[in-house]
Amino acid sequence: MAAGAQPNSFTDRAFFEALVQNGSDAIITIDTDDRIRFANDATKRVFGYDPEELIGESLTTIMPERFQDAHRAAIERYLETGERTLDWSGIELPAEHRDGHEVQVSITFEEYEYGGQKVFSGIMRDVTERKERERKLEQQNEQLERFASVVSHDLRSPLQTAKATLAVAKATDDDEALEELDELLDRMDELVDDVLELATQGQTVDETERVSLEAVASDAWSVAGHEDITFESEDVTLDADPERLQTLLENLFRNAREHGGAESIWVETTHDGFAVNDDGSGLGHVDEEKLFDHGYTESESGTGIGLNIVKTVAQAHGWRVEAGESDEGGARFAFHEVTTR
Repeated sequence: MAAGAQPNSFTDRAFFEALVQNGSDAIITIDTDDRIRFANDATKRVFGYDPEELIGESLTTIMPERFQDAHRAAIERYLETGERTLDWSGIELPAEHRDGHEVQVSITFEEYEYGGQKVFSGIMRDVTERKERERKLEQQNEQLERFASVVSHDLRSPLQTAKATLAVAKATDDDEALEELDELLDRMDELVDDVLELATQGQTVDETERVSLEAVASDAWSVAGHEDITFESEDVTLDADPERLQTLLENLFRNAREHGGAESIWVETTHDGFAVNDDGSGLGHVDEEKLFDHGYTESESGTGIGLNIVKTVAQAHGWRVEAGESDEGGARFAFHEVTTR
């Protein structure tokens, strides 16, 4: 170096090595045997592994099991034919964190020759938060479509009928027409309540607390139950939003009482959650694939929103709901993969 000259950091190898190590994206390099030969420091932040732990391991270490066979087959096929089975630029796939949860990542693959050997590097960016924002936006758009459906059809139809009935009542002083009008207005009021309820239940549950299933069920029964129906509930503590869990149970109790003709309703715990059972008329000839769809009902007095709210609340908690037949021949709604103690 000439006297007085300053080192050029932008041509200094250590500078670029620092960029690779300290970048926000995880970078992992594998050889043709699918063995990891390099992992940068960001691997710890994205996947929970210290880089040294991954050296010599298969790339499947950070891959959900359901993708591992396809990954191995894709590598073998590429080495044999040079044919790529997926896009190498910015493909989005789930990876697996060290603690077992899945991480959504955007991956760009590159191929190099190093020391006479072929190696592959993946630049992996954690896009979990973005994917969650997209999911919430999609959920909100679905809610808007539901509201539009209710306003354009479910509310407009009884409103038009109410106007016609009112005209008849004014012209004839018909008490029966006034009673019919009163029923129509009650139905519209119920529809408005259901739509408002759906609006508050469609969001993901961000915070939960340990609650007693029996206590929440009892509160729900005080709102939606009836003194002529027997009610029992087993107890277990679970992680839930108590207000939204109560909403879920209220809708099921009301559905069993008003549309199922139940005389007995009971809540029981299961190996992976809980179930609400009744001895009513059961699901009968309903289309089980459409049962939880917005607007689906086999009852003349039903709004087709209650069970959709049940499913929405369950999904917001990360639960799966399944409808079937109870031991008494009525309906059974089971909620799976619920964290209980």
